[in-house]
Amino acid sequence: MPTSMKTECVALGVNRLPSLEKLSSVHKVTMRCLLWPFALLGALCSSGPASALDIGVNGEHYHAARGSDVKLACPYTHTVSTTQYTEIMWSIVSGPEERHVIWFTNGHLYPDLDKALEGRVHFISSDPHNGDASIIIRDLRLSDSGKYRCFVKKLPELDFKSVELTVIEAPGQPQCSVDREFAGGYGVTLKCKSSHGSHPLRYTWAKTSGNQVLPANAVVDTVGGTLRVDNTGERNCGSYRCTADSMVDTKHCELVLKCPPPSQPHTDVDSPQSLSTTAVASIAVFVTISVLGLVAIAAAFYWHRQRSVDLNDKIAI
Repeated sequence: MPTSMKTECVALGVNRLPSLEKLSSVHKVTMRCLLWPFALLGALCSSGPASALDIGVNGEHYHAARGSDVKLACPYTHTVSTTQYTEIMWSIVSGPEERHVIWFTNGHLYPDLDKALEGRVHFISSDPHNGDASIIIRDLRLSDSGKYRCFVKKLPELDFKSVELTVIEAPGQPQCSVDREFAGGYGVTLKCKSSHGSHPLRYTWAKTSGNQVLPANAVVDTVGGTLRVDNTGERNCGSYRCTADSMVDTKHCELVLKCPPPSQPHTDVDSPQSLSTTAVASIAVFVTISVLGLVAIAAAFYWHRQRSVDLNDKIAI
């Protein structure tokens, strides 16, 4: 066992003993029976042969969402066959305080040693003395974050490991919105915001239609959740997705960025400047017919007059 672990074992025998005043009468009697072996084993940790009891990797860090369940692993091996009883203790270290959470000794289980975790901590194995001291904490709360210690004792040996648990508020469903519509080709800002969630939250944007590639001039703010596209054009219209990502969960929202239709001439029939193509064609036909009619009338009038002149000349002769 490393020197640092030996030192902590000794400290365990002296400074980490639970307060008997805080336990029930049953717990008091049981804990008294537990104290003298811990003190003895604290001394044994500082000298003697290599331990045959091994818990394994120390210092694991777990991240879990509030309201979910988490398994804190504590498998162990014992290379020497023994008929001695097994004691397993889990505790949580919060600042200078170390609170005992759950205790298994010689086939007896004491699950509710800490009020804050009462009813929510259970051993994974129905028979933890056979090599698995792992526990599960259900319905996690933010206050459950901290350092947890797993102690395993098989006389005459003791080993322990520490793990870190961080409970995180998962991101809420983000809301996507457009800050400014396309206007004169000056650009648009897309916004994405989750109503709650533990920091850091990371926002990313993706285009999900067309060539599915963000515009080359796009600027993404991964902290603020905005997507800015300058000098926008029709090629940038389409569907976009925002992703709010944390260490424990991911949520999405989507929006469709629409471009205005191409500019069309006004159809105000009272204004010559706004005449439709059909109206212009009709007027052109009307003018042409009118001109031809006038030409025909003028020609007929000229022919009739010329004929009258010729007739008068004949009479005069």
